[in-house]
Amino acid sequence: MQTNYEQPAAPFLPVWQRSGFTTPSPIQQAVYWPLKKGESILGLAATGTGKTLAFGLPLLETLQPGQQLQLLILEPSAELVMQVRNVLRQYAQMIDLTVQGIVGKANPKRQQEQLRQHPEVIVATPGRLLELIQQKQLKMNLVETIVIDEADSQLDPEHLSTTREVIASLPADVQIALMSATEQPIFEELSKWFGLEFQRFDTRATDREQLKIQHDFLVVGNHQKAEMMKRLQRGPISGKNALVFVKNLGSARTLFKTLSFLNLRVGLLLGDESSQKRQQIMQQFRQKKLTFLITTELAARGLDFAELQFVVNFDLPVTLTSYTHRAGRTGRMFREGTVLNLGNEHDRRNLQKIIEPQFNLRTVYLMTGKLETERPKSLPEVETNSDVSTTKPSQSAHGDRPARLSGNHTKAANTTKKKTHKKNRQRDQKNKGKHRPKLGN
Repeated sequence: MQTNYEQPAAPFLPVWQRSGFTTPSPIQQAVYWPLKKGESILGLAATGTGKTLAFGLPLLETLQPGQQLQLLILEPSAELVMQVRNVLRQYAQMIDLTVQGIVGKANPKRQQEQLRQHPEVIVATPGRLLELIQQKQLKMNLVETIVIDEADSQLDPEHLSTTREVIASLPADVQIALMSATEQPIFEELSKWFGLEFQRFDTRATDREQLKIQHDFLVVGNHQKAEMMKRLQRGPISGKNALVFVKNLGSARTLFKTLSFLNLRVGLLLGDESSQKRQQIMQQFRQKKLTFLITTELAARGLDFAELQFVVNFDLPVTLTSYTHRAGRTGRMFREGTVLNLGNEHDRRNLQKIIEPQFNLRTVYLMTGKLETERPKSLPEVETNSDVSTTKPSQSAHGDRPARLSGNHTKAANTTKKKTHKKNRQRDQKNKGKHRPKLGN
């Protein structure tokens, strides 16, 4: 008889409790029984609410040890493959199951040796997995379920064909589970693309009510952001760390050099680095050897830094989907977190339009090492552009516009203005009228 899902099966319970869990999250409760019964589902949940265990635990319970590959899990990046593999491996070993990760750029011979162990579960990136399937190094005939995690990304037009090729290699009656934090137009026509009916479970509204993430906007001119990062390390982020998002690889490298020059504890996480190097830098970040880890949304999508308290949007996102995935790196599993957005007043208005009505921004000010919501009577001097010469007007804290001058400051400014009237030179008087046309005789 089906009952509410209140905790994992007995073999998994010790690991689950050691991880600090006491109650399943909304998405874990919603999809547990449908997945165990073999139904194809679309699960939508806020980032950081336990989607990996939501699909992982019920599906592990359905597998048989020693029966070769039965469960495939597709992830969009090598980092997510390793992350999901490590999470599920703790539970799988409790029931004698083997979980193997497969990624591109890894040693092919080593992967082949690991596959000879006949793992029951494979977590893989689609491209590398498809290569192994085409090389007939994997037997797919016993696969019962495929999970497509971060489905909004893996089913977008750029990646859809590869994902479908993988699915086409599986038995016709395979169970498909799609998991995502954001919508994708294809979700409305899944039956057309896959020939299956999907049950839809959307817990995002409930998740948002329970999330403890604060969305702040720190008003600062674009040329002052790097100096502001220095103040943040000394102030509200002191003793903590923050994931810092920029718009592209070039911006990431430039900011890394700038913050390194300012003697900040900073690292760089980029998608074009080797998997080993990325794992090393993430380990340093988790151990809080770094205050700031600079990255792009693509490189950090889906990564779980369990106790991360700050996300800093150094370059602001331009879509709601982008903001959602960035924000989801903090406040994991309903812990407290802060998304700190940097920009001027114009940037703040634009960002609020983009993220409404899901998120509301509050304007904050950095005062005495803390983020305060009350606007100070006089903004601190550091809010002005420190690169501006003393002969130029000071910069406003609310952007790059010059601050207004008043009173004695106005008078002093006027005295420095260069006189523009012409001198009444004697030479001009002497030659006055010299070139006028002569009148007739």
